[in-house]
Amino acid sequence: MPGQCAILGSGETTVVGRRVLSQMLPRLEEPRTIAVLDTPAGFQPNRVLVAEKIVRFLRERLGEFRPQPQRIETRQEEQESETGTAMLAAITHARAILAGPGSPTYMIRELQGTTYFDAIRQAHANGTALYVSSAASIAMSSYSLPVYEIFKVGDEPSWYQGLDFFKPFGMNLAIVPHWNNNEGGADLDTSFCYMGRERFSKMLKQLPEDVVVLGIDEHTACILDFATGEIAVEGKGGVHIIREGQMVEFQAGESFPLTLLGAEAIEQGQQALSMVDNPIDIETLLAPGETLDPRIEEQNLAGALPSPLIDALVTIRTDLRAAKQWPFADRLRDTLSTYGIVIEDTPQGSQWRIEEEE
Repeated sequence: MPGQCAILGSGETTVVGRRVLSQMLPRLEEPRTIAVLDTPAGFQPNRVLVAEKIVRFLRERLGEFRPQPQRIETRQEEQESETGTAMLAAITHARAILAGPGSPTYMIRELQGTTYFDAIRQAHANGTALYVSSAASIAMSSYSLPVYEIFKVGDEPSWYQGLDFFKPFGMNLAIVPHWNNNEGGADLDTSFCYMGRERFSKMLKQLPEDVVVLGIDEHTACILDFATGEIAVEGKGGVHIIREGQMVEFQAGESFPLTLLGAEAIEQGQQALSMVDNPIDIETLLAPGETLDPRIEEQNLAGALPSPLIDALVTIRTDLRAAKQWPFADRLRDTLSTYGIVIEDTPQGSQWRIEEEE
């Protein structure tokens, strides 16, 4: 049975990422070896730091699951070398494979047609979990957004041939993370993964009719479970599926059938689509002047708790630790983390901070 697959719109090392991995990791056999691919950011001078941030996140924030993360380099020119062989072995024996931010087109060029990518496919088919976010999510598509090339360089809006990871499952996907991005504020429309409404509208018309668009809000994940045939939505926003000229949305806490994304099961997919209440017509979605659904605006949960209350809860946790009541102390820490509050234990005592959004 293929492993679970979590696709995130962003936030792989935030509260949402921890929540998703807390569900995935207990299902993995021990030792829970995790291959953290540096591939999406492999062209950056700080590529080691980018991947090591995820490694550190796994060790520090998910330590109760005893993960064994390892940074994996996938350089095409080193496939046949001793280093490449070691990296290939690490991918093959990993219980989970993670990849996050960077450049989708670079990741595609670096993995397309390599033994590394063959190993990733085979490992997942044998039960290895997959956890991809942002750029890595785009790269796994059949049709991928060349985000930097369009948004930063000014290339004409078009699609790039992706790694097509989900083709064996009958899925012809264009995955679009950062669906509800609003970094541009009132001056620049950066929704639809920085494309903006006007450009994204043109790009939709370029896709073949059988392509399904999977849009994922920031700090949101959809978790594909091939054992149950269901996809669960976790996080702060929603998941948006465009097929056959209509869009359907699912918010955090909801689930929908895997067949809704499946090109092979087109009849079942049509049935699943017909069961959804009030599907949105695409022309309405992309009408000039319209705004994204207000339900998917990001929430600042940390601001819901006053600082004196947080101070008191941190003190209570310190007392619980002193009394060796570890399960209760950990439960309090995890509860605070759902509000975006990070507790750090230092030689000077426990301190808290608001987790930075990514």
